[in-house]
Amino acid sequence: MKLKSKYIYYLLVLLPFILVFISEIISFRNQHVGSIFKLAAICYMLLYSLFHLKFEKKLIISIAVFLPIFFFHIIISFNINAAIEEAIRYFFPIIVLMYGFTIRKYYLLIIYFIIGYGLINNCYQLIVYINWLRDVPVQWFYLKVVNSDIYYYNSTMGVIRAVGLLGFFAVYGFLNLISFFLTRNFYHGKYKNTLLTIFAFGVLSSLSFKAIGVFLFLLLLLSNQKIKLLIGILFLVVFSIVLFPQKSLDFSNQLTLRIKTYITEGNSARAESYKVMFNDMADFRLMGRGIGSFGGASSTHYDSPVYDEVNFNWYKTPYLATTDTYFPHVFVEMGILGGLLYFLVIMSPIMKRYYSKNVLLMLFTIYVSLFFDSLFSFALNNLAYLMLSLIFIYPILEYDRK
Repeated sequence: MKLKSKYIYYLLVLLPFILVFISEIISFRNQHVGSIFKLAAICYMLLYSLFHLKFEKKLIISIAVFLPIFFFHIIISFNINAAIEEAIRYFFPIIVLMYGFTIRKYYLLIIYFIIGYGLINNCYQLIVYINWLRDVPVQWFYLKVVNSDIYYYNSTMGVIRAVGLLGFFAVYGFLNLISFFLTRNFYHGKYKNTLLTIFAFGVLSSLSFKAIGVFLFLLLLLSNQKIKLLIGILFLVVFSIVLFPQKSLDFSNQLTLRIKTYITEGNSARAESYKVMFNDMADFRLMGRGIGSFGGASSTHYDSPVYDEVNFNWYKTPYLATTDTYFPHVFVEMGILGGLLYFLVIMSPIMKRYYSKNVLLMLFTIYVSLFFDSLFSFALNNLAYLMLSLIFIYPILEYDRK
């Protein structure tokens, strides 16, 4: 009976992970029901944390300092409904951190759960590839063109992007990236190298430029054998060019196009959002334009006047629900002061002087991966990303303490 109770408690600890990952599947066919699952997960984590009454001092102090500025920006918003909706999303990372602190003693359980889930996703991806090669007309994650019977999937260079059970290539790449470094730092079984190979392939097969870029950067930065790694990457590049010359050229063209669109030429809504942010910073706006006024889903849903005020150029993507860039969203809405205080809350758990090597590397990996992705997405508002990153901060610190 005691053993049964233990496994029931394990299930209760993992329940938010399960709800979020199920919601990712459901959302492809019913966005409303998928959102209900995510809301259930966030409410469960909040209530679980409050019920256990276990809070970390630095996190609570940083929240207390941040809240007055946050409420001020809710009050000055152009629309109170937009402000409230967006305010809830701002608390997703904070609630995930609170829950991570509450379940911190179960660090091995959640580490191995994510490694196992990553492995299951990679196994399922083989089925996806088989169906794709067999020309199965519609798989569950295919997207439907509005007002038509046409379905399509994300691809690059004519190759389907790996999605696993998550259905979205970017989250799949992020899952494999985190699973790789969790395995590298905390798994000591005999199949370690096999798992590392599988997760590395998972990152590459996602064909997510964000995930691949930060993965290679972290590998080179954290590796003790940089020369060997560089030689291996060079060999892989040459091997790909020789065997798949056209695909390699297509990949290079795609990368060049993205650099032009988002960085050098800046002819995209993403680049435009950074222009607005830097202009506000140049004007030294300590206070922002109000919660729900820029960048997020509430700003477009409630037709924020800020876009007209700054002559925002959506280029050829007026249908976007967000600007797909998290940092401009935060700093334009809450100003320099509010933005800095918000990220102070998110990073408050690591305000400690000494860490063991493995823990330091994993904390660095989590924050760099999440923040880099958020440069080009709303990863910091996406529960799937948060349950693969910030949720581990306190459990990893507990691992270090033990």
